[in-house]
Order: sequence, then C-alpha cells, then structure tokens
Amino acid sequence: METPFANSSDEDFTGALRRARSTVDLLAQLHIAPTPSRFTLIFFHQSGEMADLSKTVNRLLSRDKLTAQALDELHDEFFGRFLEKTELRNASQRIGQTMTEVANYLDAASGSAERYGSVLADFTGSAGQMGDLTGPANLRVVAELSDAIGKVLAETRTMAEINSLLEERLQLSIREIELLREHLDLLEREAGLDALTGIANRKSFDIVLREAIALASREEQPLSLLMIDIDHFKAFNDTHGHQLGDNVLKLVARYMKECVKGRDTVARYGGEEFAVVLPHTRLDAAAKAADVIRRHVSMKKIVNRRTGTTLGQITLSIGVAEYRPGEPASELVHRADEALYLAKSTGRDKVAGEDQLPASR
Repeated sequence: METPFANSSDEDFTGALRRARSTVDLLAQLHIAPTPSRFTLIFFHQSGEMADLSKTVNRLLSRDKLTAQALDELHDEFFGRFLEKTELRNASQRIGQTMTEVANYLDAASGSAERYGSVLADFTGSAGQMGDLTGPANLRVVAELSDAIGKVLAETRTMAEINSLLEERLQLSIREIELLREHLDLLEREAGLDALTGIANRKSFDIVLREAIALASREEQPLSLLMIDIDHFKAFNDTHGHQLGDNVLKLVARYMKECVKGRDTVARYGGEEFAVVLPHTRLDAAAKAADVIRRHVSMKKIVNRRTGTTLGQITLSIGVAEYRPGEPASELVHRADEALYLAKSTGRDKVAGEDQLPASR
C-alpha cells in the first residue's frame, strides 16, 4: 500500500504552511501537546487525503473524545506499521548498499595493486637488464635499486593477497545481509499473523480492510464484511479449560479458510471473534458465503483426543454488511457487528445481514 507521505511534497509552500498552522491551532484548542506523530495525524486529517482517518477524527471530535491517547492510538493504527516496516527495510538496504560499495572499492583497489605490482615487476626486469649494459662501477647502484623494488613488489603482493581475503569476507557479509533481509521479510509476514491460529491478526485485518476499501472505491466494485462469533465459547472455556478452547479457535480458523477464495481474507478480530473481508462481493452473495461457513463449521464435532469424549459441536453467529462508498472502515465494521449482535440475540447459529437491522440502527 502506498504511504500517504508520497503526495505531501507536491503541495505548494503556502498551502502546506497554512495547513501546518491550522494543525497546531487545533491541537492547542484541544490542549494536546503537538508531538510529531500527533501533528502528522492532524495534518493529514485536514488535507482530506485519507477519508477513513478524517471521518474517524471528526467522529471523535463531535463526541469530545479526541484526546492525546486517542491520537496516539490512531497514529499507530494508520501509520505505525508502515513506518516500522519502512525503517527496517531501509536500514537493511543501507547496510547492503554500504557493503556492496566497500566491496567494489576493495575490488578496484585490488586491481590497482595487481597492476602496480605488474609494473614494478617489469621495472625490476628492466633494472636487471640495465645491470648487463652498465659498467662494473654502476653495478652496486643498480643492485640496490633492484633490491628496493623487489621489496616493494613483495609488499604489493602481500597487499593484494590481503585485499583478496577482505573481498572474500565482504562477499560473505553481503550474503549475510541478504539473508537478514529475507529474515526481515519473513518477520514482517509473521508479525501480521495471529500466533495461535496462524491467520491474519487484528492489525493485519485493519490494513487489509482499508486497502480493500480503497480498491473498491477506485474500481467502483462491491465489498462485504463478515463478523463472526463462536457461540457459547466462554462457557466452553470455563467447562473444559483454555487448552481445549485454544484448539477450538484453531479449528474454526482452519475450517473458515477452507471455505474462502484466494482473494478473501480471514482474520482473528479478537478473542473468539473472527472477520472475513470479501472483495468484489455484494451483500446477498456475502450472506450465502457466510452460511456456507456456518454450515461447514457446525458439521464438525469437538472431541477430546486424550479421552476420546465428544464435547459437542461448534456453532457460529455471523453478521454481514456491505461497504457504502465514502464511509470509513469503522462504519462498515459497526454495521457488521450490529448484524452479528442480531444473529446472537435471535437464537445464535445463524447469519444476519445488515438489511435485517431496524431502521434506527
């Protein structure tokens, strides 16, 4: 996803200065210290470049809930992951580039030393020939000159050998940097996964949903969201223990992934609640997909492998909502959550769409 910082340099000086002053004024009115992260957040809010961010800030403002803590949390949500990843990657790239430059320099130095040694060798040979052509009186001078050049030649060969060894070591270091970069990529991917279930975590869900909304807006395509809750999970945990509860969470995550397409994203939203982002999907199709997931999971039995005892079946309550152009991600999540609550309050083990919500909601 392209960072919002990418377009900031295109703004003219006067406009940027006006926005900067307005940003400081707003923070002053709220009695919030203008730290760099808070300034950045309000600066982009006022630009209107990030609709999701602006609507969230406006909602908090209207409810007198735009506090320093709220701004810090919003900055982490909208900018934190990008900055963290960029800084890690840039640091790795800078190290790799530096090592490459040093290796190139030493390679050039090694080549120069070899050429210098070759020239000295030729000159030593020439000095030897001079000894043949000169008289006995000059032999001592020529011998001393030859001896001195021979020593320089020996030192040059030693330098070339050292440079060659250094170059080999640097090549190994460069490979280590490449492995480090690959490891960083792996860590970045793993950082976006829930440690227990192996599916996308909450932070990844927030990023995926914002990107899906941006894509749906650009391409004028539908987008739907499922919010899913495991029925009576707390009671199951209390009765059978957290270890079996964790196994249920892993099973549900696996079963849901079996039901979705490659472009869809299954995420653990928190606790026993999950979410599925469905690009290019309207409400009715999303409701059908939700029911496929619900039925697929409900057919599974929970078995205590240690004792062989069947502990019952897993059932899900699912809320479905479709993205409305121009709304922030939080509104879409809110409607899907309301539909989920409707499914739970009307019997559980069912799917409820936002079209079933009372008009007041």
